[in-house]
Amino acid sequence: MTHHNSILLVAFVLLSALAMSVDAHPWDPRKKKTTVVVENDIEGQELAFHCKSRDDDLHLRRLQSHRSFDWTFRPSFFETTLFYCSFDWGEGVRWFDIYIQGRDYHICKYCRWLVRRDAVCLTSDSNQACYYYKRR
Repeated sequence: MTHHNSILLVAFVLLSALAMSVDAHPWDPRKKKTTVVVENDIEGQELAFHCKSRDDDLHLRRLQSHRSFDWTFRPSFFETTLFYCSFDWGEGVRWFDIYIQGRDYHICKYCRWLVRRDAVCLTSDSNQACYYYKRR
């Protein structure tokens, strides 16, 4: 084995060991699960909504007032996870990006969203913020 090949072999072994240790490290975002909760906060109206990401389709759901639906997932290591939803309670369809990893990952691991007529509001232990629906 030449000196050059020995260096390549050592580098490969070190990089492999590093990759395995990173994969098992507790700060790895792929190991931390996030839960998103969608709650119908529109009094007296049934809410139909459909959420999806690039990889997951949660299908059309219906919620009565003050009922909720939740799902849990592991955010991407590359901070690219995005879930978007359409909402309809009989007054036209509205859209909102319910989970944007770059916006939400450091704010909440349990992200509870209240769907209201005029906005969608995130409530968590450390934060409460309302966002207007997106225009399509």
